[in-house]
Order: sequence, then C-alpha cells, then structure tokens
Amino acid sequence: MRSEADGFSPRRIVTLAGALVALGAIGELILRRSPAGALSLTGAGLVAIINFRWLEDLLHRVIQPGEPRIDRWSLLRFIARIALLGAVLAAVVLVPRVDPIGIALGFSALVIALLVEAMRWARFGGG
Repeated sequence: MRSEADGFSPRRIVTLAGALVALGAIGELILRRSPAGALSLTGAGLVAIINFRWLEDLLHRVIQPGEPRIDRWSLLRFIARIALLGAVLAAVVLVPRVDPIGIALGFSALVIALLVEAMRWARFGGG
C-alpha cells in the first residue's frame, strides 16, 4: 500500500518553490546587491505560488465526482488570479525599478518545483 508521501504533493511543491524564492532573493541581495531585484523575485514567486494554490483549489471544485461546485467564490478567485498576474505584468512595464530578470526567476521557481516533484513522483512509482 502506498503512503501519502509517495503521491503527488502540492504542499511539497509550494514548500520547495518558497525555498527557491527565498534562496533566490538572498542570492540577489548578496551577489547583485539589488534590493529591487530581490523584491521583484520575491513578489513574482509569491504571485506564482498563490496562483498555483488558487488554481489547485478551483480544479478540485470543478473536477470532482458528482456535480461540480462552481460558486461565486470560485469565480472571484479566478478573476483575482488574472488580475494579480496582470498587476505583476503591468508593474514590469510601468515601474522603472522592477527587475524583469528577478520577475522571470521568481516565476521560474514554481516551474522548477513542479519539475522536481514530477521527477520524484515518476521515479518513486507515481506515473
């Protein structure tokens, strides 16, 4: 019988992504001495993690046995996800101190965490 530790874990993804964002921000402060870059990286990483968690919750509500639960809260979260992503992209264009490389690295932290979890899951019998 497989334990829960063997399965796909969104909590593990969020934890790893958060650790990568923190390490990236510290690296940005130490190597480039750029508080704006560290703040950009942290902000983008948090937006990516929030989007991931909200999307996960929305999918659990929609893709389930029986009748899907689409309520106002689900719709509001979906619109908030799009608005949050739009705000980050607008900040890249409109705010001169926002570091686009920090933004790219912040969003990449979640992608790296997803890849690590997918490889771990595939290696230990997931898929």
